[in-house]
Amino acid sequence: MELVQQQAQKQVLSQGLRCSLEVLQLPQTELEGYLQEAVLSNPLLEMELPQDMHLPDPEGEPARALAEREADTWEASDSESAAVWDLPADSAWEGSPGEDFTVRLADPRAQGEKLTDALAEQLLHMPRLTDGMRRLCQYLIECLNENGFLEFDLADLAREQGVPLFDMEQALYILQDLQPAGVGARSLTECLVLQLARTECFNPHTLRLVQPDGLELLAKGDMSAIARLLACSPADARQAAAAVRALNPRPAQGYGTGGELACQIPEAVFRLEDGRVHIELNGCLARRLTLDEQNCALLQTAGSEQDRQYLREKKNEAQQLIRAVQERENTMVRLLRTLADCQQGYFVRREPLQPMTLTQLAERLGLSLSTVSRAVQGKTIQFEGRSIPLRRFFTSAITAADGASVSSENVRRHIVRFIQAEDPCKPLSDEALRAALEAVQLPVSRRTVAKYREELGIPSSSARRRTAR
Repeated sequence: MELVQQQAQKQVLSQGLRCSLEVLQLPQTELEGYLQEAVLSNPLLEMELPQDMHLPDPEGEPARALAEREADTWEASDSESAAVWDLPADSAWEGSPGEDFTVRLADPRAQGEKLTDALAEQLLHMPRLTDGMRRLCQYLIECLNENGFLEFDLADLAREQGVPLFDMEQALYILQDLQPAGVGARSLTECLVLQLARTECFNPHTLRLVQPDGLELLAKGDMSAIARLLACSPADARQAAAAVRALNPRPAQGYGTGGELACQIPEAVFRLEDGRVHIELNGCLARRLTLDEQNCALLQTAGSEQDRQYLREKKNEAQQLIRAVQERENTMVRLLRTLADCQQGYFVRREPLQPMTLTQLAERLGLSLSTVSRAVQGKTIQFEGRSIPLRRFFTSAITAADGASVSSENVRRHIVRFIQAEDPCKPLSDEALRAALEAVQLPVSRRTVAKYREELGIPSSSARRRTAR
């Protein structure tokens, strides 16, 4: 027998890092409950009563040392927020392609269960999965957006994790094989193809129909055009259309997100005072979670070694949790400041959101994509009495003819405005809308106009004309 010594490198998350990641991704509502349970189970932890605090300075000063600081009012920088980034268009599905597109909920047994938990549970039942591949799969799960799509480039994720692109592709393949079908897709077409592949309707007709131009016809309900596109009979076209309509464009639909937005505690309140953005954190939990010094003193007086060991473990757990909450608060402070800076026009002047991606935010903060994704996922802010999901501030962009980027939300706003102002008896066609957008320096293609119009749930010009009669 020959013994061979091999050196292998494996990334292992420490208990403290796992605690930090778990705390970071919890929204305020869930974090409150999580910390209350921790206090009940750890005699060395205590938490003060809730108290709204102003935004602390994140530059290295421990959160508890800031408890007596004055409220910090911050004015966004005009120079930084004026920049417009040249971004790739977001391929994730953001809305229903039309009123005719049926959204089918997931299994009712999954109601209330988080998608991330459901996927992680399935990984546990794959014993042949290596630890490294399981870790990559879990990492991808945590990068999914609220619709179950993966909105990051695999090459970027592979570089961040220090693994070959092939390994990340394998992890995505495993993720896309889990339930619900379509999870982990990077575009609507990929999502629908993944679902079709698990049905008896996976054929050339349905495969062709889920391409962007086919979905455009499906949203219009133009069966004659669909039959021509598929080169089939009207009956076969209707059958293919019915099969595609039965698919779910949002794989995460029906799974819980940790609480509806209306019931969530926002991370912070954004206010405008004299043209300045004033930010208040809700609760500032890092200042409320402390060690119970009286019980910590028992470490010196505990009678048995077993008792002392128990108290040492509980003290270590308490310190890890306190650090995790402090790190979460500092991360959220930096993130919210940067968000207010980059979207100053939105908060101060009611302008459309500037194009911005999570990747760009991560680069500005010097954090990893996964960290920023956890910090944003499921969290909201309050502005002018409205609860706004943080992900709402990350819009896709369209590259205009002059190389500048155009916010997709800005295009949508103008489409709604133009259609509201049109003559109902002479509605604007998509080509007319394209020309109108170009006139206001929003040059996009007619297909892009049609796509956004359908995502907004607005019928075609011919359908609007029929309704007006």
